[in-house]
Parts: sequence; C-alpha cells; structure tokens
Amino acid sequence: MGTTDSPGHDISLLYVEDEHDAREMLSRIIGHHYPDVRIFVAENGEEGLESFRRNRPEIVITDINMPITDGIRMATEIKSLVPSTEIIALTAYTNPQHLLQAIEIGISHYILKPIDIDQIFRVIDKALALIRSERAITRQNEVIRNLNEELVKKAAELERVNRELESFNYTVAHDLRSPMAAISGYSQVLLDLYASNLDSAGKDYLQVINREILRMSNLTGALLKFSVHSRKRVVKKWTDLSAMVTEITDNLRAREPGRRVDFRIATGIKGYGDPDLLRIVLENLLGNAWKYSVKKDDVRIEFGTINKEEDLVYFVRDNGHGFAPQDAEKLFVPFQRLQHDNEIEGLGIGLSTVYRIIQRHGGRAWAEGETGKGAVFFFTL
Repeated sequence: MGTTDSPGHDISLLYVEDEHDAREMLSRIIGHHYPDVRIFVAENGEEGLESFRRNRPEIVITDINMPITDGIRMATEIKSLVPSTEIIALTAYTNPQHLLQAIEIGISHYILKPIDIDQIFRVIDKALALIRSERAITRQNEVIRNLNEELVKKAAELERVNRELESFNYTVAHDLRSPMAAISGYSQVLLDLYASNLDSAGKDYLQVINREILRMSNLTGALLKFSVHSRKRVVKKWTDLSAMVTEITDNLRAREPGRRVDFRIATGIKGYGDPDLLRIVLENLLGNAWKYSVKKDDVRIEFGTINKEEDLVYFVRDNGHGFAPQDAEKLFVPFQRLQHDNEIEGLGIGLSTVYRIIQRHGGRAWAEGETGKGAVFFFTL
C-alpha cells in the first residue's frame, strides 16, 4: 500500500488491485498519463478502505474479486462515507450479480479485463471532468454565498444608518420648531411695539429675520414630513390609482381655476401599495408637473402605464419646462434644486419623498426630460 506521486496535487485516485504486477503497471501508466493526479495504491479491499479513510481520494479504481475484502464490499463502504466518490470497477468475469450490485451501490463504470488502456483513460477523463466541474460550481456557490452574506451585512448596516439618520432628522426638525417660533414671535413684538424706536434699517433687518425664520420653518416642516413618510409602516392593498389621480387633478384645478390644463388620465389603473403613501407620490409628481408647466399655454399632463422588461411602469408626463438629461440623477436628492428651479416655489424635498416611498415599496423611480420639452417621471411598485 502506498502512493506513486508526491502530495499537493489537484485530484487524487486510489487503485486497489490484489495482483502485484497488474497493480504496478496500471498505476505507473495512469501516473504518467495524469501527472497532476496523485495516485494511491492498495492490494486488497481492507487496505483500500483504510487508505480511503486516510486520504479521501475523489476517484477509486478497484478490482471486484479480491481476498479479505472484495471490491463490492469496499465500494459500498466508500459510498456510505462519501457518496460523490467516482468508483470504477474492474473484473475478469461478466457476473450479472456483480453488475447489479455495482448499479445499486452507484459505481460509476464497470470495465471488463483484460483492460483496454484507452477505455480506462476515457473513463478517468469523464470522472476528472465531472469532479472539476463540481468543484468549479462549489467555488462559484461559495463566492455567491460570501457575496450574499456581505450584501446582507451591508444592507443591515445601511438600514441601521438610515434609521439613525431618520431619527436624527426627525429630532432636529422637531426641536428647531420651538426656538424658531420664539425668534419669530419676539421679532414680531419688536415690530409691533417698538417700531417707533427703530429706523428704517432696523425695521428692514427685522423683516429679513422674519422672512428667513419663515423659510426655516418651511424647511423643518418639510423635513418632518419626509421623516414621517420614511418611518410610516407600509400597509399594502390594491388601490385605484386612476381615481386617485382624478381627485388630485380636481384639487389642482380648484386651487387655480384660471389655468387651462389638458389632463389625460388612463382609466382602470391599479397599484398594489400603501394608499396613503401612493397618494403622496402622485401628489408630488402631479404637483411638479403642474408647477413646471405654468408658463406654457397648451399644457398637457398625462398619467398612464407601460410594460417594460416584464414590469408594469407607471408614469406622469408633462410638456412643461423639463430639465437637462444630465440633471436626472440630481432630482431625487433632498434639497437639490436645479438652477431654473429658483423661479418656482418649492424646497426640493418632494421628489426625495417620492423616491423614498417607492424604495420602501420595493420599486424604482427615475426620470427623463429635455429642457423646454417637458419631463416624464417613472416608478414601479
């Protein structure tokens, strides 16, 4: 019992044969033909089983008829230890009983003596290809498993950071309201009670303070809304989005009855999501389309769906001011307003709210546009 090669090889093979000359010759031929395969040899089934337990070779070539422990019994034990072992059985007799036993055990190949070397090589080639393929799959699965574990860790960390940011955002926005209200109140008292003691510059300064406090109040209010929408539990159900859009557009018309806008709302559109949060999404998207088309005479705002890459995509399209294509990614960043936005009232938080709500539904939100030709906002659920 021993080995015909040195350690460190990619795959190992055990050859069990009780005839000394046959064992020496075939092990030398296999070792020469497969220099990257480590070869172990044993002279009977008992020694072969001991060698297998110690070295765990991936391939076993064994004679069937051997003293002490025959090849069938040895193969049975090996398969119970490592079921994936490739076993090649050699025999000088066409014994149907042995063949049936070999099939039951799961022996990979059954070769008659005298041995055809080319046949042995073909069988070993198949076994090597199968083993290396399984190893490659195992390595790939390990890489995928590690990547998945890393992604899970990063997702958990990101979720934790988001929760902390949302909590911080809520706390700051909430706690700023009281001191801002006090500053605004005292500045108003100065204007009301002590205006006669102030020159025009002093009054102007107080007006500036009031104006900036109002702006800060609006910002903190927007932050609070953003935080509340981000923290609200998502309760999904089928919702009639077409009806919801109709209600929102009726409200927009009621606020500015003098404007003429052609609303084109596709009927029968439903979505599976939180109705309260989806209303906020649609109010922001339709409100944006309404605001950014104010300077056009033939305003058209559409709501509908398209099928894209086996997904239902909802959209709000307008033919208003639009935006440069390179600015599309900026639109969903909190407080990020484009240069021309300064002409339009707003805080730059609405689309961030849309993006966050759609994310919480497991969907995507993106935009396409062209300056002067309008914009279209897409989302999935």
